[in-house]
Amino acid sequence: MRRAWLVALAVAWLWAGVVGAAWAAGAAGPGETLLAAGRQAYAAGRYAEAATAFAEAAAAEPGRADAALCLDAAMAWRLAGQTGRAAYWLYRGQAVAPADPEVKKALAAAGLTPLSAGLPLGALVAPRLLWLAALAANAVFWLSQACSRLLARPLPRPAVALGAALVLWLWCEAAWPAVASRLAPRGVVLAEVPAQSAPEAGAEALFSLPAGALVELGPHRGGFVRVMTASGGTGWAVRDRIAILLP
Repeated sequence: MRRAWLVALAVAWLWAGVVGAAWAAGAAGPGETLLAAGRQAYAAGRYAEAATAFAEAAAAEPGRADAALCLDAAMAWRLAGQTGRAAYWLYRGQAVAPADPEVKKALAAAGLTPLSAGLPLGALVAPRLLWLAALAANAVFWLSQACSRLLARPLPRPAVALGAALVLWLWCEAAWPAVASRLAPRGVVLAEVPAQSAPEAGAEALFSLPAGALVELGPHRGGFVRVMTASGGTGWAVRDRIAILLP
């Protein structure tokens, strides 16, 4: 009887955690006010103001930065004449929802090259869902271990090994975007900027980076960042003209 009560308590604790997380995700916050202000500005034709409000809403509540918000921000920036910032939000939309068909259409319509896929699930499942899947699998795995001990019924070793491998795989899938952004950071050019031969004012301009270009980022020095284009061109560009893509 004591073991049954312990199992019931563990299940209730897990269920309370799931319900609490869902409630927290749905709770209203300052992001909702900023979103409403952005929609009003957009309807009034104040597109730069609307895009800024959308960006502030995403910064205030990162959980609201879904594909719909990213597409709204991209459209607002495009109508405001800021093609580089529009491209940044389209890429950010792909990062949060890699399989979203509307984001894919918007990238194709803008003539942008999609971000390269990471691990297999990363090209199909949103990073937030991967984290939830990893947490859920981890909870189920350890809860099953606890229940098997409480009930004195050992689980088959092959099943335990398979479950551990699944949990490890999901953790790797969930963590990879953050790891990749540190190992090989990428950025989007917000406004046309020359790529120079050295990180100093007045250095020779090697080529021009157009607004919306996706570049790989290297070390920073004196307000400049080393960039590499998809074609292999390298140079130094003003750091403030490039927005870093984060997972």
